[in-house]
Amino acid sequence: MLRATAHAVTLLLLGLPLLAGLGALLPLALDKGLWQQLLAVPSLWHSLWLSAALALLSTLLVLLLTFALLAHGWQQPALRRLERALSPLLALPHVAFAVGLAFLLTPSGWLLRLPAALLGWSLPPDWQTLRDPLGMGLLLALLAKELPFLLLMALAALRRHEVMAQLTLGQSLGYAPAQLWWRLLLPALWPRLRLPLLAIAAYGCGVVDLPLLLGPDAPPVLAQRIWLWSQDADLALHPLAHLGALLLLALSLLVLALLRAIEWLCCRGLRARQLDGRRRPARHRGWPGALVNLLIALNALVLLALLLWSLTRRWRFPALWPTEFTLSQWHEALPSALPLLGVTATIALLVTLLGALWALLLLETGRASPIWPLWLLCLPLLLPQASLLLGLERALAQFGAEPSLLWVVWGQLLYVFPYLYLTLRGPWRAFDERLLIAARSLGASPIRAWWRIKLPLLARPLLAALAVGVAVSLAQYLPTLLLGGGRVVTLTTEAVTIGSGLDRRLAGLYGLLQLAIPLAAFAVAIWLPRRLNPLERSSC
Repeated sequence: MLRATAHAVTLLLLGLPLLAGLGALLPLALDKGLWQQLLAVPSLWHSLWLSAALALLSTLLVLLLTFALLAHGWQQPALRRLERALSPLLALPHVAFAVGLAFLLTPSGWLLRLPAALLGWSLPPDWQTLRDPLGMGLLLALLAKELPFLLLMALAALRRHEVMAQLTLGQSLGYAPAQLWWRLLLPALWPRLRLPLLAIAAYGCGVVDLPLLLGPDAPPVLAQRIWLWSQDADLALHPLAHLGALLLLALSLLVLALLRAIEWLCCRGLRARQLDGRRRPARHRGWPGALVNLLIALNALVLLALLLWSLTRRWRFPALWPTEFTLSQWHEALPSALPLLGVTATIALLVTLLGALWALLLLETGRASPIWPLWLLCLPLLLPQASLLLGLERALAQFGAEPSLLWVVWGQLLYVFPYLYLTLRGPWRAFDERLLIAARSLGASPIRAWWRIKLPLLARPLLAALAVGVAVSLAQYLPTLLLGGGRVVTLTTEAVTIGSGLDRRLAGLYGLLQLAIPLAAFAVAIWLPRRLNPLERSSC
């Protein structure tokens, strides 16, 4: 019964929107005239190249930095420090980070105020440090946000006792630890990170909110251009947006195929080096600590910039510190922002709880053999959001469905559920089912054994997954705006709108309010397990 329910829920919540969204776009592929109109758009090929290059480059750099941190920072204080900082780093929403990063990168931002004070500049330089044509600001934001995520996935995929055993054995044969990582451990780890890597690439290819805040603008990336067409008052541009969504989907699939080819080539090329027998002396490298400090410092500066601008009355260039502070911005904005905070928190909690129930249903009914392949459950993460959601919006319009909160929850659930499932899958599979068998042999019912034994023991990963779900829900800009039709307003949609404007004080305030919800969720995820798990409570 439960297995059939899991099938039905997955087909309804995942299969139906995927089929409807992609099915609504496919007929447009047969319109030759529309293709000619799309391909004649000025700078379209530049947008295509820019989207693919940024997605591919950001993914490969994140992978390289993750591997380098593991190879050269394993068992070092820097990596342990970064592990402890992963929760707050992941709690900072993408939009809030982008708003704060924009405060740092603008010609009048903090990064140029220090040299301005030293060089005696009285006016900001006429440099394009933000919204540059190459998208360097966007690339920096993608690196800073995706590196903690991939590192978390890598640490979850590694079995520490096996790693230590392999390192000990390899060092006894004369190999340096870094050699063992690059030749043995990392090639084995790469396939386990394939799904998160492809998700990072698909996100980089189809992200819309970050380019709206950080650029590039001349021309914009393809996803941003499609989004602007879909929101244009000229209805003649809407079919272009839908066909462009198909083009974006094809581009994303090409990027994913290139990543898979790069993985195959690299792993194949490493085989010869794995067996060459060359030893190198171990060297202590200080750059992993510098990279960790830089990442943490960047996030701290972003948070500080948001806080200062939300409290600033006057901050003249090139002063390093505001000359006047005020709380008037908070007094004026809170009456309208607090209801948005409530709506955002309600949607995040609802979506996260529904996604957690769905994930637990699949995990509990698929203990012996998984019901659905992992790649299919995570398929929404492997497709550009703009492509899937524009198709889903078109399908709902064809069926006469009005934009509403229901569709927003459904749309967000498509992206929150895979993260919940991925986070819970490892701990649930590692749980020793003999504990439940022992409890049932002592007279406990299956439900009571699950509730009193399994749930408390897995409280920490479950609450961590819920915190991740809340953070992911808060980052959903496109599902909220497209499927809500502008009627469902959240902190995220307002933060993007305000951050794209000129009011830095209000943008800083909304960025901080965005941070409040996931930060509270991660704080609960850290504090509550000690109250639920008797083993953790006794060890305190």
